[in-house]
Amino acid sequence: MENENTSRKPKRIALILILIALIANATLTGINAYLTVQFNQYLTNLGFHNSKPNSTYIIITRADDSDLGKPTTYFGQDSVIERTIHYGTLYAVIQVVTPHYGALTIRLKTFNATESEYLNPEKRNDTEISYKDEKESYVYILSPGLNQVNAYLNLKAQVYVNPEKLPPEDESVQFSLGHLSLEAESFDFETQTKATSEFSVEIFIALERP
Repeated sequence: MENENTSRKPKRIALILILIALIANATLTGINAYLTVQFNQYLTNLGFHNSKPNSTYIIITRADDSDLGKPTTYFGQDSVIERTIHYGTLYAVIQVVTPHYGALTIRLKTFNATESEYLNPEKRNDTEISYKDEKESYVYILSPGLNQVNAYLNLKAQVYVNPEKLPPEDESVQFSLGHLSLEAESFDFETQTKATSEFSVEIFIALERP
């Protein structure tokens, strides 16, 4: 009798495990069905009436202007400040609709410095915006369907200032440094195709004496 009960235990455990697997599978199927309905409704709202798209679409939903604040480093000679370095963060929300797994890459394109009395007019076009730590780009992995990427891009600005226009001690001045253009590129791993979209933001800095 003891051996018979012992032999039944593995069967009961197997049945319990099968039952748990069936319940889990049914739950996941229900969740997947719900997400599919929500995704298709979103695509319909965007104008995609054939449910899942066969190519990738990028939508820039928001990109905030960025204030890089006061200088962190000063360069010059003979007590004359010639160049300053500023750091800050640019925030952007990017939505990507893609049928396959892929990657979103955000690159800096061009920067157009504004004409300002606070910039050295001879070196105004040498003003440089780059990613902090000399990064070339920010990369995010995409899943099939709708992806929302909340990008926090760390920027570095190299500014050639007009030393004659620096504010007095214990004072600071904030102004627009110019407009920065960026590119968002989505790469589809399966089809090896790309989709790109550009957006721009205004960059601000503050100047003060060290």
